[in-house]
Amino acid sequence: MSLINKLTAKLSNKSSASAAVIWPETAFTCEQHAVRNTQFSQTYHAYTDPQQAFDFCRAQADEGVVMALYLLALQYEQGDGQQHYLSQAVSCYQRAADCGHPESLFNLALLHLQGQGQLQGKLGKPNAVLAFSYFEQAAEQGLVQAQYNLASMLDQGSGCFQDQTVAFSWYNKAAQQGYTQAWQNIAVMYYRGEGVKADKLQAYAWTLLAAKAGVDEAITAEPEMTQGLNSTEILVGKAQFDHLQQGFLAYLPIETRFEG
Repeated sequence: MSLINKLTAKLSNKSSASAAVIWPETAFTCEQHAVRNTQFSQTYHAYTDPQQAFDFCRAQADEGVVMALYLLALQYEQGDGQQHYLSQAVSCYQRAADCGHPESLFNLALLHLQGQGQLQGKLGKPNAVLAFSYFEQAAEQGLVQAQYNLASMLDQGSGCFQDQTVAFSWYNKAAQQGYTQAWQNIAVMYYRGEGVKADKLQAYAWTLLAAKAGVDEAITAEPEMTQGLNSTEILVGKAQFDHLQQGFLAYLPIETRFEG
């Protein structure tokens, strides 16, 4: 069935290397970072003037506040409308990532996949191995996008040895957090028997769930999958879908939750 396809991680612009410098953030414990991040956020979001907010963020980043480093990196990456400051963004992302900040780890992974992970901000060679490492660290902290991208790399053997069994496990972790593209990939793996024992009824149920969530590939695949089942299998598959739907109801569009 050519219509049964996996969805791969969609990459966007988001960079690595720490200079041999002792940064101020290294002096704090995880608990202290959490307190400092909260205090920073309360003050930062009280600013109404963008320039004042930026200046405060930069000053706090210089003091090693992890959330300030991350937000400053985002602003450097976005630029000022005339140019981007990628090397500064990479440096801030890296410092925050070294403290285990999951979103910074994720953005560094994306940059390395695009060959933009150099501090000089120049386009270099993509580094899938390093990207995999950053995705893995962020995924282990529960960042759903990282879990999905990590699964995709394991599934394809990009930046790592291919391991579809582990990929299936990470797709499941992302799926449990309502990441709908993972629902479709789980359906495909059940259909093909990749990383899990082939089960066309589970494949059908997960396809129905992904289609209900509006995943285009699942919507396209559903009629073709239905044609491959007999009437009894369709009933069993729909019963399995009903069970899945109840478990993931909160992640489905409101207008579709109670449709037949």
